[in-house]
Amino acid sequence: MKPILRTVHSTIPLAVFALTLTSCVDIAYEPPKLDAPTRFVAATKNENAAPVPTEWWRAFKDPRLDQLMQVGLAQNLDVRQAVERIEEAQANVGVASAGLFPTITAGGGLRRGDTDGDGTYSKGYSTLTASWMVDLFGKQRASKRAAEAKLDAAYLTADVARLTILSAIASIYIDLRYYQASIALTKRSIEGRKKSLELTQIRKTAGDATQLEVVQSEQLVAKAEAGLPELEVNFESAVDRLATLTGQPVAMIRPKLQSGAPQPAARFRVSVGLPAEVLRNRPDVRVAERNLAAAAQSVGIAKASLYPTLELSGYLRPTYVVDVGHVQIWNAAAEAALTVFDGGKRQANLSAAQSQMKQARLAWESAVLDAVEEVEKALAAYNRDDRNIAAQQKLVSTSRQVLELGRDSYGLGAGTFINILDAERNYLEAQQSLAQAIRQQASNYVTLCVAAAGDVEQPDKNSRQKPSS
Repeated sequence: MKPILRTVHSTIPLAVFALTLTSCVDIAYEPPKLDAPTRFVAATKNENAAPVPTEWWRAFKDPRLDQLMQVGLAQNLDVRQAVERIEEAQANVGVASAGLFPTITAGGGLRRGDTDGDGTYSKGYSTLTASWMVDLFGKQRASKRAAEAKLDAAYLTADVARLTILSAIASIYIDLRYYQASIALTKRSIEGRKKSLELTQIRKTAGDATQLEVVQSEQLVAKAEAGLPELEVNFESAVDRLATLTGQPVAMIRPKLQSGAPQPAARFRVSVGLPAEVLRNRPDVRVAERNLAAAAQSVGIAKASLYPTLELSGYLRPTYVVDVGHVQIWNAAAEAALTVFDGGKRQANLSAAQSQMKQARLAWESAVLDAVEEVEKALAAYNRDDRNIAAQQKLVSTSRQVLELGRDSYGLGAGTFINILDAERNYLEAQQSLAQAIRQQASNYVTLCVAAAGDVEQPDKNSRQKPSS
């Protein structure tokens, strides 16, 4: 039987020396402090205003929109990709965590033969091998923290994807109902203009109108009819877009949307709260902060690469040889290594990591500024919508009165036909402007809610890993 082998590497003194150095090069990361204004400049005091709800689209009280939102969250491909990236990030955390533990491998085999001409022999053996890269300077711990920060960012990125899709669905739905309203207005205007044409033809027969007036009246009808195809194409495009956003066939949702419905209008006023609260809740700002945390840990990884490494390894091989008996073969080793010269590669990696951290910090600052700007612009627009709608409603009312009075006067032989032409055009334009104002208010409500909303309630939210703060 061979003697037991005991191998101890000559690098142990170097390992002992390394242990006397600093125990780690951990990066003491703290989230950056928000330098937020005390209030939004465009915010107005309104006792009836309510905080932005999680399911903000329900303020429209539109069951069809509610259904589209629900299906979009479940089936939209962008959202599903973002959720799948969470699974990838979770796996990467597992990979990084595994580096903190030893690697153990077990195996075994059976040999039979006659290699020396001394006769046939049989040998059975099993092997247990272990190795462990000691995390002296925090490289593996930094890798794990970086992976955890990226996992947080993946969760938050999925929230950004959900908000983006919900915003797109709501905006397209608002446009769709606007096109439907415009189509209906145009058709009613065509009917009214045809009545004016009939009146003009009657007066021409009676000798009270000229052929020019008849042609002008026909032109007015034709102009309204020429505007219909574009509106119808826009409606169909909106249906197609909603089908894509919700992951449904066009043939499935078109019949549900074909029937007309009122233009969406939010049922209450919005209070976005304090800027600091909005910024803390916005997932895009939190993604930028988590990316900064991951970049900071990458600096720790690069710093740890400047220091020695220590690996502990060993194996145990119990072997049974026929006519000889059991033999225990084992080995234990500790190996320390330090790169003496690499042409400046590790230092360059450290410089690159430090630059990436600075870039991540600037990206976070940019996300904060963009968030404040988005909310300010949305507030400024939304707070003016009521006045715009009231003015457009008054314009529609007066335009209708002018048209009705003009038709009555022209039918009695008074007034000129040019007044009828102007009144017809002005009335349709006023109605379309009102529809556009309603559309704009709804769109501004969506923009404001998305700019100020922090999250989207999901069924599995309570069970998911919460992002680090």
